[in-house]
Amino acid sequence: MLHLKNRKGSAQSHCALTIIGIATIFMPVTACSNRQVAQNVLGADSADQHIQQLYESNAAEAGQQMTRLLAAPTTGNTAPDSIARSYYAGGGQWMWMSSPAQLLLCDTLVSIIQQQVDSIGFKQDYFLASEVLPLLQQMHQPDSVQDLPATMAQLELGLTQAYLRYAVGQRYGFTQPQKLFGKANYDNTIEQPDSTFASQTFQNFSAPSALADYLQSLEPKDEPYRRLKAQLAIDSTEAQRQRTICNMERRRWRNTKTVAPGQRHIFVNIAAQQVWAIGGDSVINMRICCGKPSTKSPLLSSEINKIEINPEWGIPQSIIRGEVSSRAGDSAYFARHRYYITDGSGHRVNPRTLTSEQLRSGRYAVRQQSGAGNALGRIIFRFPNRFSVYLHDTSSPSAFNNARRTVSHGCIRLQRPFEIAEFVLPNADEWTLDQMRLSMDMKPKSQQGIDYRNAHRGAVRLISSKEVEPKVPVFIDYYTLFPNPKTGEMNVWEDPYGYDKTILTALKTYLK
Repeated sequence: MLHLKNRKGSAQSHCALTIIGIATIFMPVTACSNRQVAQNVLGADSADQHIQQLYESNAAEAGQQMTRLLAAPTTGNTAPDSIARSYYAGGGQWMWMSSPAQLLLCDTLVSIIQQQVDSIGFKQDYFLASEVLPLLQQMHQPDSVQDLPATMAQLELGLTQAYLRYAVGQRYGFTQPQKLFGKANYDNTIEQPDSTFASQTFQNFSAPSALADYLQSLEPKDEPYRRLKAQLAIDSTEAQRQRTICNMERRRWRNTKTVAPGQRHIFVNIAAQQVWAIGGDSVINMRICCGKPSTKSPLLSSEINKIEINPEWGIPQSIIRGEVSSRAGDSAYFARHRYYITDGSGHRVNPRTLTSEQLRSGRYAVRQQSGAGNALGRIIFRFPNRFSVYLHDTSSPSAFNNARRTVSHGCIRLQRPFEIAEFVLPNADEWTLDQMRLSMDMKPKSQQGIDYRNAHRGAVRLISSKEVEPKVPVFIDYYTLFPNPKTGEMNVWEDPYGYDKTILTALKTYLK
């Protein structure tokens, strides 16, 4: 939780006429009429002085009322609510009820929230609790408020909670993916509120337009989010709206790992069961096979730093326990799959001498020899991650013909892996690429490669690994509605892991 101290910030106003118009249009009519009555009775200057005196004379008692509010039990247990309470508990300067001049700021906040939450598919009630709007209406007639200090305190806290619910949600997401999917399925580091955000959020806005500018700046500005928001405006069914809302929320989870415009990177969309290698104006697209619902491919970001040719497969302990251990003692099974077992010292162990219990103990490793028939295929793309999942070739290419390709234990199988190799090695000469092709028993393309193949019969193993430099960012993500990076069209995909439902459940408080 952020500990927020009293801050006296300033905001430079870059006024936009449209924003000023919004603030003016939504100014309550009763405020104008009541001010006119006061002016008729007391005169304009006297009316302003009278209202200012009301605020000043009730300020101390309003502060005491705030203390009582903060000490009382609360049902507001969201992170923004906690930040708001922490701010005032730490002596934070009042933002809304410090003077009658701030009423225009209050009205601006309300009008922005009322307009914007509709455009993102949320209900106003979550942000503007039923008591906030009536209290604000009362404050435009302070002489008639029965308990002015209590009303000031309630409105100050309520408006700040509404403000923070909107601001934090638009900037960082209304949900937390780590909580939704767990560490076993999600390993992206997303941005979180920090002291800089706190300082900006609790600044003293010099004008309503500055508040409007700030709130507008928090919403994602990337092209996919913009198109998703436009899509929401034309969605005609509840199912369409819910799908769009889920994917808009995903865009609010801002990954700390980003790519510069035009930078080469790889984007894997598990829901689409496709991968895109994106580099400037060039986009390579192909099918993938990914994790089964029971062994989901994790969502993560990393950098490809190495290619291995003819890799061995170190079988994960989860697969050893779940599948391989039951075949303990069956040497024919291990020979048929070209598996071999090693102990803790790296010495090979005869499968006949081990029991299922011993294999499940974790004291033994099982590996599959490299070459044809290896589950990883003939090439693998390594990148640091705690799940031991990678992009790789496969010995079972027929699975790419299926519409549903959630078949792996978590790794990503590539339909045309050598195209990805060429993509991550853009500066490799043709002979280097042919050495890789020859090592994978592929046909060479250069004359030098053809001549070498003709001169050497049998298996050729010229390259076993290749460092990738510069490293190529890879993002494994999950979108059921997203602009296709190759065609630009807005594509809809299935939800094989049911993640949309998970997000919708978490957003139910916000939805209409």
